[in-house]
Amino acid sequence: MTTTMQHIFMIASVIMMCIIFYFLYGFRKERGINYLIGVIGCRIIYASGVICEGNSYSLMGKLFFRNIHQTALNLMVPFFVLFVLELVAYDKLLRTRGKIVMFALFATWSMLMWLDADLHIIYRKIELFNGHLLTTKTIYSITYAMICYSILAVCFYFLFQYIRNTRKDLRSPGMWVLFLISFTFIIEIVKLFKSEWSSWLLPMSVYCGFLGMLVLVIILRYKFFSLTPFARNIVLDTLQESILIANASGKIIDSNKQASHWFSEMGYATISGRNISELLSSWPNWAMLCQSMQQGNIEIDAWLGGERKFYSVNVYPLHTLRRQGEGSISLIFDITEKQRHLEQIAQLNQLKDQLFTIVSHDIRGPLALQFQLVELLEDDRDSFGTEHRAIVEMLGDQIRNTLGMTANLLEWFRSQREDMALRPQSLELSEVVKEGCHVLHIRSGAKQIMVHNNIALGTRVYADREALGLIIRNLLSNAIKFTGLGGSIHIQDEVSENMVIISVRDNGIGMKEEQTRQLFSDKQIHSIPGTMGEKGAGLGLLVSRQFVERSGGTMWVESQFGQGSVIYFTMRGVQRNESSHN
Repeated sequence: MTTTMQHIFMIASVIMMCIIFYFLYGFRKERGINYLIGVIGCRIIYASGVICEGNSYSLMGKLFFRNIHQTALNLMVPFFVLFVLELVAYDKLLRTRGKIVMFALFATWSMLMWLDADLHIIYRKIELFNGHLLTTKTIYSITYAMICYSILAVCFYFLFQYIRNTRKDLRSPGMWVLFLISFTFIIEIVKLFKSEWSSWLLPMSVYCGFLGMLVLVIILRYKFFSLTPFARNIVLDTLQESILIANASGKIIDSNKQASHWFSEMGYATISGRNISELLSSWPNWAMLCQSMQQGNIEIDAWLGGERKFYSVNVYPLHTLRRQGEGSISLIFDITEKQRHLEQIAQLNQLKDQLFTIVSHDIRGPLALQFQLVELLEDDRDSFGTEHRAIVEMLGDQIRNTLGMTANLLEWFRSQREDMALRPQSLELSEVVKEGCHVLHIRSGAKQIMVHNNIALGTRVYADREALGLIIRNLLSNAIKFTGLGGSIHIQDEVSENMVIISVRDNGIGMKEEQTRQLFSDKQIHSIPGTMGEKGAGLGLLVSRQFVERSGGTMWVESQFGQGSVIYFTMRGVQRNESSHN
């Protein structure tokens, strides 16, 4: 290739690098691009220096332009290092002072290059051969070059890892970009060990501008610098939640518009660059999660515009390149409305409980009085005529059913309260069962049903007296309801370790398998008429099971259609003394 063609191609290459510089300048606000612009600027100066050296004919002229493009090449190293560190989120390794020191070191070496005519540290020999400047470097210069190439090799390794861990659709073109930009690096290494080849390697290094255009085509094709940041800005800034990102040292490195607006309302004009400990001083638990880079959730409150607001903060650790401890991400959710609704619900529940307490007393009192009056009438029913006795029996059944349903309904509502507390004590089980049998003796007598209390004397359980009495009455009432005329009911106990198993067995109509499965369902309340058409609300078994479970026991049923049913439940036992049965 003639000298004129070489110059044409080198000038074209410089023009292409200027185009790349202009393109990158449009993305200067993106992460690491400012340093990449510095790299391209140094490449433009380097290529211009090589062209000027080729057009110079004196030794001093060539040496002057050699120093220019070598200085540019020298300063490319710190720019490239900072670009890689910021791109892979390792920029915390070098603070502002570290960056200044690094540039100062490379600038010092460039200064030694310009003063080498007196110091002789860089070049051991300089000569002009066939119009080309040939130099022999000293051991110091070679060592320095090897250090620079080692640093660049480490940077290429980080870039390789970064691209390997990126999205799958960007991985292959990213590897091509890395491969193409490595050509300049390879050429410089060859120049170091083969200085006699520099006459044709120098133009080759300038031609890399054509490779740069190919890299630019790939970048434009896959929108490396526009797609991801653009999508990121749209997604993050349209979210209603505030997002705060801090690095490992606790410095805020990014946030969305909502977070900036949120903190501005609390008096922080800017949050970028501030420290977590300063910004989150009002919420030490939040600051601790960010500083320790641990995942967690906390709820905070803040006064904004004279109004107290509540927020839920989720903190997540930030990982890059499969390394942990790179920083933290905080997502801030406004839960003020939710908190207000919860407070309103709590107030309504409290009001409901108060009303329920008042109404329960007002309902139970009159019903209990009516029940006592009916019992008095039933005791004297022999003094009434046949017609009046039938009316008294119907009235008694109606009052008992109403009282039973009301008691179950009120107890079921009471069991739904979270603050409902049982008062367990040591109870003689046979006495509680005896009381239940006595309450229902008129109903069982009306159907000529024999109720056998087979509970052993001395069997004691640890339970709430009212809850246990309600359970016994409900199970007995249920057994009476589904047992025909002349049937029998047996109440038995069995001690198993520290629990007492209590069973209520009847020889009534029993249940089908499907009915047994649905018996304790919370989703649907079942009420089936009894053998004599008795009606109920279907709450008895549901309430009984809930009180059994709150007492630390379980309830289950065994039944065969046409042969009767057995309902079991367990209670904590206290002690059982061997004795005879009632």
